[in-house]
Amino acid sequence: MRVAILPTGRLEWEALPQALQSLFPNHEFYSLPTKEEVCSNTEDYPAHSFTSCDVVGLLGRETPNAADKLIERAAAEAIGDARGRREVADLVVIIDDLEIANLHQPESVVAVVRESAQRYLNSMSYETKRQARYVDALKSRVSFHLAKPMIESWLFADLEGLKQACNPSRIAQLMPDIDPECFHTNDPEYDADDGQNCQLWHSLSEQEKKKKKKTHKPEWLKTGDQRKLHPKAYLSWLCFVSDGKKCSSYSETGCGAEALKCLSWDKLFINPNHACFARSMIYDIAATLNEKYPFPNDENGKQACETVLKDVRDRVLRNL
Repeated sequence: MRVAILPTGRLEWEALPQALQSLFPNHEFYSLPTKEEVCSNTEDYPAHSFTSCDVVGLLGRETPNAADKLIERAAAEAIGDARGRREVADLVVIIDDLEIANLHQPESVVAVVRESAQRYLNSMSYETKRQARYVDALKSRVSFHLAKPMIESWLFADLEGLKQACNPSRIAQLMPDIDPECFHTNDPEYDADDGQNCQLWHSLSEQEKKKKKKTHKPEWLKTGDQRKLHPKAYLSWLCFVSDGKKCSSYSETGCGAEALKCLSWDKLFINPNHACFARSMIYDIAATLNEKYPFPNDENGKQACETVLKDVRDRVLRNL
């Protein structure tokens, strides 16, 4: 069977299909947009996220947002075209980061996606037969899942794999027995770092810093008072390079992707009460593929109630 992964980050686009393939080797996993699509249109790579700010402002509005684009692309992959000129995905998994701004309200993120899916179906209500096909495709072959707070948090569940892939110059210090999805550092040096040792960044004039903020400013200096909760910023800090861009050797499509491809899923799910959002995604995929859940010692592990697989009358996707 074929599983399409529609992510909103380059790390996921580059590596998540291979990571999942290791769990379900008899099936095909691939990213959306496809490599061919990326070559012809880099602006839509990766798909745009809608969770980078508080999502409550998106609720109840008829104005389309980035979630609408995700639903539209997922539906196209799940239903194919009328002439059958390309293979249809047996499952499309939309995956977005919950982000720190929405840590307290995953149910609101899910509500935004539900509204987008309903808006999409309403747009074709004048074509009854066509709408029925799309309703069936969304309910049976499209799911939405969350990486909490972001995909990099998974990598900290497998510190040995992270070390092998990224060769960080510093040792990670996290809160003891922390759930990767409740990421929290315990590193006073990281907390206090003001970027003074970042040679390249401080060699820029103030005007250059404004122009090159996105490409040169160290990630941990962008996080404000949320620094301790930010796995991507911490990973960047652990891979410190004083004279490099962003003062770090970390790259999503470089060592980050390698770490995710080789992720020890067993370590991510070692505690049955941790990694609930990631676990609900694996259960969903296994159910679609008619495969056993790949972690027999974790079969009673806790799943996130917001994204657990649902069979309810008013659902608009497989799990929402």
